[in-house]
This record gives sequence, C-alpha cells and structure tokens, in this order.
Amino acid sequence: MSRRAATISQADVARVVRAAKQSGAECVEVRQDGTITILLKSPALALADEDAFEKWERENESAKAARRRHS
Repeated sequence: MSRRAATISQADVARVVRAAKQSGAECVEVRQDGTITILLKSPALALADEDAFEKWERENESAKAARRRHS
C-alpha cells in the first residue's frame, strides 16, 4: 500500500493552532480529510437585574415624559 499525499501539512496545523490560541479558542480539531474545526469560548453572559423590556422602557422613559409635557 502506497502512501498518499498529505491533505494538510504539519506547518498548516501549527499555524492553525497558533492562531486559535491567539484568538482564545477552547479547542482545535484536525480531521484526516483536512477539515479543521475551531471551537471558540462561549461569551460570558452578563447577569442583568432587568429584562429586555425593562431596559427598553428605562431608555425610552425620558422621551415619553417629553411627549407628555408638550401635549
């Protein structure tokens, strides 16, 4: 059985791993067919005391009050 040509070189793998580390990747997977999968860290969810509607209401409250004054 003869050896086949490499789909991806060792230098390519090294470049991918280095770039993934710099970008903060959690995991790099290189498959035999040359497919490279980079798993990035999930963004930290900000804990908010208010939901989206409350935030919208707070941001638009001053506009609502201004409309009432001019009516």
